[in-house]
Amino acid sequence: MAKQFGKYGVVPAEFRTSARSPAFVRRVAESGLKLGLARDAISGLDRGKHIFGLTKGQFSMIDIAAAVLEKTGPADVSVWTWCIAEYEVEAFSAFFADRRVSALRVVMDWAGAQRDMPIVGDLQDRFGVDCIRVTKTHAKIVTVATECGWRVVIRGSMNLNANPRFEQFDVSDDEAIFDTVDDVMSELWERGKALPVRKLAHKDAVDLFSAETVQAPPVSWFAGGNGWFGCEGESQSQRGPIVR
Repeated sequence: MAKQFGKYGVVPAEFRTSARSPAFVRRVAESGLKLGLARDAISGLDRGKHIFGLTKGQFSMIDIAAAVLEKTGPADVSVWTWCIAEYEVEAFSAFFADRRVSALRVVMDWAGAQRDMPIVGDLQDRFGVDCIRVTKTHAKIVTVATECGWRVVIRGSMNLNANPRFEQFDVSDDEAIFDTVDDVMSELWERGKALPVRKLAHKDAVDLFSAETVQAPPVSWFAGGNGWFGCEGESQSQRGPIVR
């Protein structure tokens, strides 16, 4: 069995802790199948290509990321997720062990990080305190960047962990999309604090999310009598602009 999972970079004998939850054991047992399904789903991915798909939870974001890494080779990886489970921490450890991932950054939501604090703490113990920024986020994104020029962005409704529900995903090798995400992450790492998650305050997460407030008048359709509706014979000053 270890040989079977070792093929996918997940070796049960190398897991650090002895006690595992039933969900973790089940996830490991399903790992080969889920990775195979994700591999099939992105089989058409190539340089400059884009893939869109829907699932019923047959695989999760970590499986798509693993399938992409099979195509790209060793890469720097970033992850945006609301929550994380122990399987995903072990998977990234395996990716580091076999050099598929050379650097890892993770953006998490405050509530998700608080809920999963022991797991997030384990992530920081393994990859360094600076590997994570906690803010206010609901985005689910993985970026994969290689020395040979791959700039893959995986976006979807799914978190890293398994979730048996309808989910959508997009996978693109697109430098402009990649740079959009990477620029935001650069700001998060510049402004944020490299601290153990247990020492972060809610204010730290809020401050990292906050931007300068821009004052603007209410939109016209919310102002009652000066809405976005009208007839062609009426003046726009009376009823607002006409939308055709």
